[in-house]
Amino acid sequence: MDKNPLNIILLGRSGSGKGTQAKKLVEHFHLEYIGTGDLLRRFSERDNVAARRMKTTLAQGKLAPSWLPFFVWMEKLAYTDTHIGVLFDGSPRKIEEARILDDVLVWFGRDNVKVILLDISREEAYRRLMSRRICSRCHKGAYVENETEQTPRCRYCGGDLTIRAEDNPDGIKVRLDWFDNEVTKVTEYYKNQGKLVTVNGEQSPEETHKEILKKLL
Repeated sequence: MDKNPLNIILLGRSGSGKGTQAKKLVEHFHLEYIGTGDLLRRFSERDNVAARRMKTTLAQGKLAPSWLPFFVWMEKLAYTDTHIGVLFDGSPRKIEEARILDDVLVWFGRDNVKVILLDISREEAYRRLMSRRICSRCHKGAYVENETEQTPRCRYCGGDLTIRAEDNPDGIKVRLDWFDNEVTKVTEYYKNQGKLVTVNGEQSPEETHKEILKKLL
């Protein structure tokens, strides 16, 4: 285990491929994955008042309140050995969250931090999100460019491909507006700290991964 492990914060518009790149980076650097989106979706399936409100929020394409992401991933971070690096996927989304996350990482002695921005245009993000599907059986993601011939099936298990509740035109616009209005302030914040690594996210997943490694190593 590394005494000063690499800790990565992965940012980018919805549809930029954060999930794909996160998996590659977790495997390459042996990191602990902290995916805010996945954790919030799992939280929304619980049987309590907060979970039901979160499920409605997701269906409307809205964002969780700032305190909720910290609630769902803090316990996982607290139980992760400090000699193992972590990857945050989907947080922070606001300047206030970035500052709190900075304090958390300092407190845990995690000072080797890089922030990767997967840079894609708003237009490309919208196109990808409108074609994004998820398998109802194995829950793996897919992109469907043409549905005119037949109902698409999952290439992994043959299950039905469905549209995520939040991937509707209004919900997508809300998330893209949020990125432009709020998350860009976070990327500028990290750029001023000298931690930001900007990568072209409109390449193939393989080429994007190669560029990330080249800029990190």
